[in-house]
Amino acid sequence: MAIPKPRPVPLIIAAVSLAMLLVSGYLLASRVRDYNQRSVNHLYAYIEVVNPTFEFMGREIRVTDEHDEALGHIIRVRYGQDEITIPVSIEARRNIPGGVFNQNADWMRMLFCADRAGLTREEFEARMARDEIDTRLVIVTRTPFGLAPRKDGVFGLEQERNESTADVRRDQWRFDFYELLPDGGFEVQTSLRFPESGASLLRRQNNAKLKGEPIPQRDPGELQERTWQYGAALKVMPRPPAITFENQALRAAGWTLPVCSASVLGLMFGIFFAFAPARVRA
Repeated sequence: MAIPKPRPVPLIIAAVSLAMLLVSGYLLASRVRDYNQRSVNHLYAYIEVVNPTFEFMGREIRVTDEHDEALGHIIRVRYGQDEITIPVSIEARRNIPGGVFNQNADWMRMLFCADRAGLTREEFEARMARDEIDTRLVIVTRTPFGLAPRKDGVFGLEQERNESTADVRRDQWRFDFYELLPDGGFEVQTSLRFPESGASLLRRQNNAKLKGEPIPQRDPGELQERTWQYGAALKVMPRPPAITFENQALRAAGWTLPVCSASVLGLMFGIFFAFAPARVRA
C-alpha cells in the first residue's frame, strides 16, 4: 500500500507545533528547575529505629511497652536520667513479633532525621558515617480522634468512633513529636493536624470570595510540607495526604504549561491529518 502524499497545511501546523513544543518545553523545565532551587531548602532523610535499647549522644535509651495502674497502657522512653511516658493510642489486636516498635507501628515510630539538601545519596551516607551531619532523634505518634473535627457532620450526625472511622476521619488525627535532645531531656511538640487538601482549601476560598468574606488560609497548626515533622508523620499514616497547590513547582510554569500542552495536541492532529488517507469517493 502506497504511503499517501502528506497534505501541506496540516504538515506546516505539525512543524510549527513541534517548534513551539521544544521552546515551551525547555522554558517549562527551566522554570521548574529554578523554582525548586529557590524553594527546596530542606530535604530530609529518615532512618527508622528497630532496636528498643541503644545509645545516643553517650546516653542509654530504652523503650518499653508497659501497663501502668494509674496511666494504663503506655510506652515508656528512658533517656539517660530522663524519661517520658506516651499513652498508647491504637491497641494492637494481637501480639506481633519484633518488639515494641513492630507492635505499635500503626501509630508510633522512632526515627533518625537529617537534612540532605544539596547532597547526593552517596555524599549523604559518607558524611553520616563521618558524623558530619546534625541528626535528630525523634518519636512521632498519631492519635485518632485526637482533635476536634474541622467541620460538623452532615445533618449534625456524629459518626461512631471505631477502627474504620479512625482511618477515614483524618481531619481528627493528632500528631505529636518527642525529640531526644543531644544534651539530654526531651522537647515535646504536640497537636499538629493532618493537612487540609488543596482542593478543600481552594473550595473554601472560592466560597468566601463569592460571599465577600475574608479569604481563609491554612490552619497554622497543620503539618507543613517540607518540614521534618511532615516527613516523620508520613511514617505513621495509613496513606499519605493529597498534595497541596501552594507549593507545587508547576505554579511557576506560567504560560509555558498551556502552550506546551496545546503544542502536543497540535502536533498530534497535524501529523494525523497530514498523512490521513484520502477520502474514497463513490
